[in-house]
Amino acid sequence: MNTAINQSSLKPRLASECLIQVERSVSELRRGRALPITSDRNARLIAAIETIDPEVLEQFQAAPASSTYVLITGQRAKRLGFNAPEHETIYRLSSPNGLPIDELRAITDPIWSKDRATLPTELLTNWSLSACDEVDAMCIKLIKHAELLPAAIVTDIKDTTNASPWSVESNQILQGIEQQARSLQVVSEAKVPLEDAERARIVAFRPTDGGTEHLAIVVGEPDLTQPVLIRMHSECFTGDLLGSLRCDCGPQLRGAIAQMAQAGSGILLYLAQEGRGIGLINKLRAYQLQDAGLDTVDANLALGFEEDERDYLPAAQMLQLLGVKSVRLMTNNPRKVQALNNLGIEVVERVAHVMAANQHNSGYLFTKGTRGGHLFNFSQSPKPPKTRNQD
Repeated sequence: MNTAINQSSLKPRLASECLIQVERSVSELRRGRALPITSDRNARLIAAIETIDPEVLEQFQAAPASSTYVLITGQRAKRLGFNAPEHETIYRLSSPNGLPIDELRAITDPIWSKDRATLPTELLTNWSLSACDEVDAMCIKLIKHAELLPAAIVTDIKDTTNASPWSVESNQILQGIEQQARSLQVVSEAKVPLEDAERARIVAFRPTDGGTEHLAIVVGEPDLTQPVLIRMHSECFTGDLLGSLRCDCGPQLRGAIAQMAQAGSGILLYLAQEGRGIGLINKLRAYQLQDAGLDTVDANLALGFEEDERDYLPAAQMLQLLGVKSVRLMTNNPRKVQALNNLGIEVVERVAHVMAANQHNSGYLFTKGTRGGHLFNFSQSPKPPKTRNQD
């Protein structure tokens, strides 16, 4: 593998209009602002309930009740007690009694509720559930991309210019998110001797919208004419940096680098997808729910997310920029194998990567194996927990 960066990959490229629209929209939502979303049929004003500014909320409370509603995911709707399919589905909630902030918080965040799982029964009777449309679905897609709890307040509007200086077209949201991954380019590289792999270097990738960087840790000099030993490792602040015992991320990270060094070469893709793609703040919320009795899958679902929100398109783009066409993938997760194959990277072998369990993460690992589809040998490591209040 060439040690020098391909200089053509360092040439700046202009971000597309979709990329710019999505990135600025994310910023508005995270700041608690209202954001107009337009389509070929109508325009809507949305705000993320988690961050909504009190003055912004007053705008929605003053809007006609007939055109104002709350968006939540099927996972959250089911855990609020509504009879609705949960996966990959978005629903509208409406109430004739206005939009009290306490009710909005409780609908959005299970930790806000006293029992951390459901709303008080008397509140549920005030809200009715109905189907959403494609524009609603794109609203939640955008809020998830902002790593906020997936719930929004929405009202129909006629004039977007008076609502906000910024707006986004609904058909640009999905395009912009995908283009962010496809626009990755190499921006820097340096030799970084590591404790377990002295012959290592780090290659940094950045999307053209200036978003979060992903990293590749290249150990040795991989032979690109042969399948390269790789691992796709999603960042884990608590496990990778602090040595948290709630997960196996830290041992997997260092173990993969050591195994690559022993094998002579390899590439570890360090992906900015904390908490299976829900972000660090939401991962900490999930930990609170786990401490209250939920397992790691149910905690994500209770927050309104899918079990796993990660997107492996950035990983495929990074491998292509590094010249890698086929791989030996270090993972216990068959979904990663399927994802790379679907994205044009041939996985010729899955290399098992099981770490020993401890008293704090045995329940977490058992759940990954029994509910998450991870391939563990339960006769050797994760045992079923005595209680469900472990990670």
